[in-house]
Amino acid sequence: QVLISYSDCSECHREDSRAKGPSFSDISKKYPKNTDYLNILAGKVISGGNGVWGNSVMPSHQKVSVEDAKAMVAYILSN
Repeated sequence: QVLISYSDCSECHREDSRAKGPSFSDISKKYPKNTDYLNILAGKVISGGNGVWGNSVMPSHQKVSVEDAKAMVAYILSN
């Protein structure tokens, strides 16, 4: 949660309501918390992506480490 609060995640995501991107709650409902999805979604945080949640585009976050991205995703999927 601390990593997310110091990032730009809140520009596009909210805990329980859709903003530019899906809410953390919707993400946790869609993806089970397991190693495969932690790795896939951490990769999306770093490289960016689009098309999964409609027309919204998630920019890349190249400065986020793999470990930090996994920690962020683990928090999101635990909601």
